[in-house]
Amino acid sequence: MSAPGGNMTNVLIDKARADRERRRSGRSRITALTTLAVVGGLGLLLALTVGGDPNEPPTCDDKTMARGDTCVIYSSRGGGGSFSYDEMVDRGESSDSVLRGIGFGLAGLCAVLMFPVAIRLDPTTPWGDPVSGPCPRCGKPNRRERKTTHSVSQGRTTAYWTGVVTLCTCGFSDVRRP
Repeated sequence: MSAPGGNMTNVLIDKARADRERRRSGRSRITALTTLAVVGGLGLLLALTVGGDPNEPPTCDDKTMARGDTCVIYSSRGGGGSFSYDEMVDRGESSDSVLRGIGFGLAGLCAVLMFPVAIRLDPTTPWGDPVSGPCPRCGKPNRRERKTTHSVSQGRTTAYWTGVVTLCTCGFSDVRRP
């Protein structure tokens, strides 16, 4: 099974160059921070909009209950039974508090993750690890390397190619086995 172009060395080099360019341009950072902001905003929206008016009476089979009413719930999952007016109020508040907690937890997790993601995907941080010695083409010590993996799926079979790609700012590139 071969990838487009047939030469895995070139495919690995192209993938590494694209990864280096994404990091350098800041697209990786912008995408990650935008995703975290949207997911955190959705969590906050869930937390702030869940639940109705706490003074509103509970309902049973889409009918408003009055004090002294009993609601019979049939459930095969073990949540059924007879519930009084006060028990129905408690059931509604507990489900609202769970969703509210999930929403605030999601928003908080996204807010906490934003700082490490922003630091890790900083565009000023160079791609890969430095390589000792000068570049064979330009003679400058600008070479950096990173392990790169490319996969090609065909039906149920997936083939993986892995190599350590070395890149230089002058355009030099090389691939070696990890």
